[in-house]
Amino acid sequence: MVQQDRKYQKKKAAVEKFIKKNGTTDHSIILNSIDVDYDTLMRILSELRNEGRIS
Repeated sequence: MVQQDRKYQKKKAAVEKFIKKNGTTDHSIILNSIDVDYDTLMRILSELRNEGRIS
């Protein structure tokens, strides 16, 4: 559980950094640039939107 949570948090941070750097939430660009699967990416984007970190 802890290992998976840590991996998820690292992926979430990488996605957030990528979005802020490139200014895009285009799924295909993120998927091609970062090692994350589609379901995890959708979960991360949803959480970031709910937290107000991305629009």
